[in-house]
Amino acid sequence: MDGLTGFRLWAVMVMVATLGGHVIYFGFGTWLYRRYYVARRDRAAEWKIQSRWVPDKLHRWGIRVAAVNMTIGGALSGTFAYFYMTEGVSQLYLDVDEYGWTYTLVSAVVLYVLVEAAAYYTHRWLHVRYMFKRFHQWHHRVVAPTPYITVTMHPVEFTLLQLTAFLPVFVLPVHAVAFIVVLVYNLLFNLMDHSGIVMEHRLPWHSSSRFHDDHHLHFHCNFGQSLDWFDRFHGTHRRHGRRYGKDVFGGHGEASAPGEQPGAYVEY
Repeated sequence: MDGLTGFRLWAVMVMVATLGGHVIYFGFGTWLYRRYYVARRDRAAEWKIQSRWVPDKLHRWGIRVAAVNMTIGGALSGTFAYFYMTEGVSQLYLDVDEYGWTYTLVSAVVLYVLVEAAAYYTHRWLHVRYMFKRFHQWHHRVVAPTPYITVTMHPVEFTLLQLTAFLPVFVLPVHAVAFIVVLVYNLLFNLMDHSGIVMEHRLPWHSSSRFHDDHHLHFHCNFGQSLDWFDRFHGTHRRHGRRYGKDVFGGHGEASAPGEQPGAYVEY
């Protein structure tokens, strides 16, 4: 990008970030969708977590909202990259020798956990009654998610989640490549965990796709992004013998009614 300055440099970085985000999101999302929802639709019982399907009209709305949010994400990411390159904003660095390989690798792991923590607590806050009804309910309009629904949410919520993902690099020195890898990793695994497809990830620290699908099915539980650590620490993971539903706030569920199937979903 030699020779580009000011507005032109900012515009180019925003366009690159936006295009890259759309390619990853809709490229990988479409591959998953076609591989299962199109090619194996007649064998859904073999791979689909829920038996219900998203109505076409709702699905199209979800895809449009996701496209808007990915554009917002590109604008935010491109603007952040611009100010990092021109003003040195954040604690990101490019020279491994500045901190050494050991610190670079360890800080990448710490960053991943911090981003996960930010996602958990922000997500849990979005499930407070007011925030849920005002903003987060957009994301829960689709009870049986597909890959395209991963970032189908109110633009205010999406912006908030994007900004909180950036916060750790303002206090923790992290290699710029590690930061990008963590963001792309989270996007890819979010696409898989929102896919509605049975997936048992081989990474021992990573929850299965059923973990987040249960969040959509039961609403106020399983707030973690890719780890279930914080849910288990706070007791907000879905537990058998508890009743969950759209109006059962708090993350801990309620005691199941007599004769009710443990952990059953209550339709509203």
